[in-house]
Amino acid sequence: MSRLTFTRARAVRRALRRGYTLAELLASMTLLAIVGTVISKLMLGQQRYYQRQASQMGVRRELRTSMSVLPADLRSLSSSGGDLLNFSTTSITFRNVLGASIVCARPNNTTMDLPPLDMARNTLTSWYTQPQIGDSVFAFNEGLSRGAEDDVWTGMRITAISPSAAHCPLSVFTDAALDAGKSRWRVSVTPAMPDSVKIGAGVRFVRSTRYSLEASATSNYYLSRSEYLAGAWSVATPIAGPFVAPNASGTGGMQFAYFDSLGTTVTNVANSRSVSRIDVILRVQGANTSTPGSGGIVKDSLTFRIALRNRQ
Repeated sequence: MSRLTFTRARAVRRALRRGYTLAELLASMTLLAIVGTVISKLMLGQQRYYQRQASQMGVRRELRTSMSVLPADLRSLSSSGGDLLNFSTTSITFRNVLGASIVCARPNNTTMDLPPLDMARNTLTSWYTQPQIGDSVFAFNEGLSRGAEDDVWTGMRITAISPSAAHCPLSVFTDAALDAGKSRWRVSVTPAMPDSVKIGAGVRFVRSTRYSLEASATSNYYLSRSEYLAGAWSVATPIAGPFVAPNASGTGGMQFAYFDSLGTTVTNVANSRSVSRIDVILRVQGANTSTPGSGGIVKDSLTFRIALRNRQ
């Protein structure tokens, strides 16, 4: 190999082993930074989008929960029968129906017996929670006349309740063989039942219930439910939320409005027996309020009307 050829070959090898120049490195780093910034923004945008979508779904879920609970309880109350105990624009207290049964025996004027919960052929006693001492029971009172003009529901307070298979012996409402050994319920009441409350009369059990917005330990407000048990109100149990905090402007998380059959607003509790419709406005907000760039707190609202069933 000649000296000239060797020199050229060495120059080629040096050129092949040569690293990037400073300009090339700077250009590459700039391009990588631009691409990385774009990808980061896309990922953050997607994350915020999914966070907001999750918050919206959570808000709507809480609205659905509220809508499934409130109307079910409020529709069953009888305002004309005095079930609406107290109300305001932000809370409502009423007698909530626990269940129903019939009188299968009357040992005396202060005691009624009820059929089993698990009868073989039909169901005559049913409740979603067992009535307790202090709850109320309304018995259908046919009155003394043959017509319906004096038929009323007579209210009494429960003083004792206990099960026993010995109650309602030989009752026509139970099957002597298939229902043998099943627990019947004996309910003691005050004041005494009228004689016109006959065997076979329908009874319904009620308990005072309150819905309101209550603040949690984190200062968020939740739709809460409490019951009057054994002479005292139970601790309010959160059902749905968080809701917008109550305020004096009327744009809080829960607003009630009450109307009579003519559509006139009822604001005085003394006129509660005339209420035939209750309107409810719910305003829910997302629980996550600290996500930067998320577009603010997610909020949603729902308005629905509840027509009371038992108006007579």
